[in-house]
Amino acid sequence: MSDLYHWVALSMAPGVGSVLFKRLISAFGNPEGALKASAKDLKRIEGIGPKVAASLRRFDWKPMVEKELRSVEKIGVKLVTWEDEKYPFSLKHIYDPPPLLYVLGSLRRKDEVAVAVVGSRHPTSYGQAAAERIAMGLSRRGVTVVSGLARGVDTAAHRGAIAGGGRTIGVLGCGIDIIYPPENRALYDSVASQGAVISEFPLGTPPESDHFPIRNRVISGLSRGVAVVEATLRSGSLITARFALEQGRDVYA
Repeated sequence: MSDLYHWVALSMAPGVGSVLFKRLISAFGNPEGALKASAKDLKRIEGIGPKVAASLRRFDWKPMVEKELRSVEKIGVKLVTWEDEKYPFSLKHIYDPPPLLYVLGSLRRKDEVAVAVVGSRHPTSYGQAAAERIAMGLSRRGVTVVSGLARGVDTAAHRGAIAGGGRTIGVLGCGIDIIYPPENRALYDSVASQGAVISEFPLGTPPESDHFPIRNRVISGLSRGVAVVEATLRSGSLITARFALEQGRDVYA
């Protein structure tokens, strides 16, 4: 079995998020060691109680991982762990980086110079035009534009980056094999061909509401700054801005 096999397995384990994944690697050296650890040893890890330890010991991960790897290969998605040299440097150094990224397209060193453009899913015509102009201007200057492939400002940002001839990265709050919103199918393909579509979620993961705040830390983590266009007070865009400040990024609004 390849080491990647165990990275996928641990990333899919019940109760294991990115912070706990990091603690397990620190304690056991690698995902394989964590998966083979006894319940007694697992319970020594901060954040693991008897229930999580027992579920990890019962976790029948081999059939699940084999199916995941077959599906990933079939659709042409690459898996990048945080030990891979292709893993984005800036993202790797946030508090809770995703241990595993599903990537359609390519991640390049030049993407380290990136700015996120996020905002309302229901912008005014002015806001939509502003987002597209901002992204186009960044793109023409060699800055990678990061956004979430959602309706509204995200869509305008990706389109602006593509029109500017530069690179753009779309971060999903669902499995990379799911197009959400469905009307962005063509945009999804364009982003993948002119940059990358990425997700930390396993294939088939639906676009549930609690996934989007999780992905927002990745949008800010990939970027040197976050430009917010027409966000409401309780919007996901302001969550992204808060993550950006916590990560030491600039915020523009």
